[in-house]
Amino acid sequence: MTTYRTVSIDGLDIFYREAGSRDRSTILLLYGFPTSFHMFRNLIPALADQFHLIA
Repeated sequence: MTTYRTVSIDGLDIFYREAGSRDRSTILLLYGFPTSFHMFRNLIPALADQFHLIA
């Protein structure tokens, strides 16, 4: 299950998605122009049972 979260850092709201158990190794999936989160739509569910993912 993917959760959608926001964290405020120095007055800037940062949106991110999180999946998998926090007890597992974390993989940070970085994206930005010209890429988008859409490129991870199949990868996150495939890895979430083995890793903690943040995108």
